Amino acid sequence: MAPWGKLAHDAGIWSAAWSSKNALVTGSLDNTVKVWNAENGELKGTLTGHQLGVNSVDTNAEGTLAVSTSLDSQIRIWDLEQLKQHKIIDAGAVQAWTAKFSPDSKHIATGTASGDINQYSVESGEKVQTFEGRGKFAMSVAYSPNGEYVACGTEASSDSSTVLLFDVATGKLRHTFKGHAMTVRSLAFSADSTKLVTGSDDKRIMIHDAVHGDTIRTLSGHSAWVLSVAVSSDGVHISSGSSDNKVKLWDLVADQCIDTMDGHSDQVWGLAWNKQGNRFVSVSEDKSIKFYSTTSA
Repeated sequence: MAPWGKLAHDAGIWSAAWSSKNALVTGSLDNTVKVWNAENGELKGTLTGHQLGVNSVDTNAEGTLAVSTSLDSQIRIWDLEQLKQHKIIDAGAVQAWTAKFSPDSKHIATGTASGDINQYSVESGEKVQTFEGRGKFAMSVAYSPNGEYVACGTEASSDSSTVLLFDVATGKLRHTFKGHAMTVRSLAFSADSTKLVTGSDDKRIMIHDAVHGDTIRTLSGHSAWVLSVAVSSDGVHISSGSSDNKVKLWDLVADQCIDTMDGHSDQVWGLAWNKQGNRFVSVSEDKSIKFYSTTSA
């Protein structure tokens, strides 16, 4: 799988999201959010306002809005059609490390330094719910596609890290996964919401049963921290990015690595799949975006 790519930002890129309208959104330590045409890689617009580096981005289901979080503790919502700011939410110091839209686009979930997940209303900008964590920094957050669960991966304390899965409707903790030995920096649900994939500084990827609370299997292959994992919308593939500068493609059914890409020259912070599940991107500290296809040209 030979990727094509481009230099995209003036500093490392920490996050990417591929919208349903085929726009690619990237967030960088250069304090900007950029919007790209995902077909040809052309820049559509640069969104400014954050005062410090942007550490996460996401898009809503309709492809009309993007959300970004920053080291400046602000959550910003952007209009992707007008390429302008839609709303600012001041979350408070280290209360919005990552952000994800709910599947119905009505809420945004963010991880906090205290380990909680805060849920905000997109319409009002108000915090409407808190899922209470375990006091360890919530480094990563994800909603299940069916909207029933929200999960977070935490920093490590002592010799282990924890993944918490909450029931969105009740706000109650449903499952706790404790298999990782180090910080869980990324997680993603399968398309059918039955599996939760986690990536950790312990160099491993784990696949968990989101329904029953069991850990199904472990995938090994990266030689350094796994910084990002993403699952294709067709449920066939997992992509992973690491501080070993490599991107790996895994067959979720066969439980094996089927390709390794080494096009980046620095650690790979973010990954995003298109809605068809046949293309994905990686973004890196090397300031570049790489585009990949899982189908032959």
